[in-house]
Amino acid sequence: MIFFKDCKRIARSMTYLIYCVIVALFFFTQYFSDCRTEVGPPFGETKAVEDHDLIMSGAALSLAEDYFANLYICYPFGFYKSVTLNEKKQEVIEDALTEMTGLSMEELTKLRDNAEHYTSYDGLHEYNGYIIDSVPVSSSLTYDRFLEIMKKVNKTLGGGSSYKPDDLIFKFSQVPMTKEEALEEYDNFTNKDRVTGALARLFSDYTGIDAAILPVFVAAALTSEDRRRRMSDLVYSRKISSFRLVFTRYAALITAMFLPLLITMIIAQIQAVSIYGSNISMTALFTLPSFWLVPNIMEAAAVGMLFTELFSGGTAVIVQFLSWFLSLLTGSGQLYGKIRSFTLICRHNTVFGRDIFMTYHSQFVFNRIFYIVFSLAMVTLTVFVYETKRRGAFNGIRLFGKGSLLRRKA
Repeated sequence: MIFFKDCKRIARSMTYLIYCVIVALFFFTQYFSDCRTEVGPPFGETKAVEDHDLIMSGAALSLAEDYFANLYICYPFGFYKSVTLNEKKQEVIEDALTEMTGLSMEELTKLRDNAEHYTSYDGLHEYNGYIIDSVPVSSSLTYDRFLEIMKKVNKTLGGGSSYKPDDLIFKFSQVPMTKEEALEEYDNFTNKDRVTGALARLFSDYTGIDAAILPVFVAAALTSEDRRRRMSDLVYSRKISSFRLVFTRYAALITAMFLPLLITMIIAQIQAVSIYGSNISMTALFTLPSFWLVPNIMEAAAVGMLFTELFSGGTAVIVQFLSWFLSLLTGSGQLYGKIRSFTLICRHNTVFGRDIFMTYHSQFVFNRIFYIVFSLAMVTLTVFVYETKRRGAFNGIRLFGKGSLLRRKA
């Protein structure tokens, strides 16, 4: 009874309606529009390979051109930033280049003087740029030492550079697919994934971004509404356990917020059948996205409930936004491929790359189970907070306003 009442309250709230509208907009403008035509073999595309020689030569060439121009393009926290180093930091890059290439500074200067010169403008300053055909890589340089150098270079640049060790393969080791490799990828798409298995990964990639942030608003709004309408006194007086009350509300939140995603899955399945016919998997667009997306909803809703009870709805939104933002930045340099064990937002922004996804499938499964367990643990903690409030032993922690922790003392 309480479950259905909470579902009705959620469905009638303006926050939930906004949630549904945003989910629909994301779906139709991202996934639906990208999948309107039949997918063909990926002829002419590139793939990332872990070729150490290719990675080292590409990184050395790029670093030399950046060093000569003293202009490094970085994306700290996901935002564009052109970096110009002072003399001391340029010496760090110089040491890295001489060790990587085996060239002296005089030889590097000669290489610069013989390079093609151009002028670039970043909107504020004008820079001298250089195009170099190639630079050597020292025969004594091991790949482990190369990674240490790249880590130091990235730190010197402030992070988010092309020389971040985790992104080197995708930055400097892209090679063209052969015709055979392109046909093999297409065979995986049509036969192993049966079309919708691949579409399910792309659907989950797009939808997982908003599913990891939007539910916190709905959960926080529902809990905050009880406070404004003084529902707590009525709820606390009922002969119902805090465990049942909190978990019933949590179940109602998960159900209500999963429903719009289920509707988009149905639409995606209808679209796939209309393009590819009925000789495709009829379940993949439901099973994989559910396992992929429900943990995101669970985590965001759990944060919304716990931190709203402890502090306020605004605090819950801030905490989840930081988690969401950091997770998004972690995967910003790698839109498909490696899925980390504790990254909230899993990425696979392509219908191809099945072999890569399956390589990290065990980590993906661990990741999703971890967030299910973590979310349930947070809800269990919410039960404890709720019960403490029912006994009158705790009334939340205020961060702002009268009697708050952050109130300025006179």
